Amino acid sequence: MKAKIQRQSREELVAKFPLDDLVAGWYFKCDEVSVGHYVAEGVDGWGRRVSRSGSEPEQLLKECAEDARQISSN
Repeated sequence: MKAKIQRQSREELVAKFPLDDLVAGWYFKCDEVSVGHYVAEGVDGWGRRVSRSGSEPEQLLKECAEDARQISSN
């Protein structure tokens, strides 16, 4: 039997993913993991995730937001 997924609270998500104004219901962050290389990540309350990596943090966040919009619309 599959374990039930419980929705995380906004407070739990914002603590780890502080950017909450890109896509409704999604929370994002972007970290520099090595010099000039970034990883952008997003998550929703149900645990669905998106991520991108590269050298342009703003572009990575835009791409993650678009991925999140596509997931939400499906």
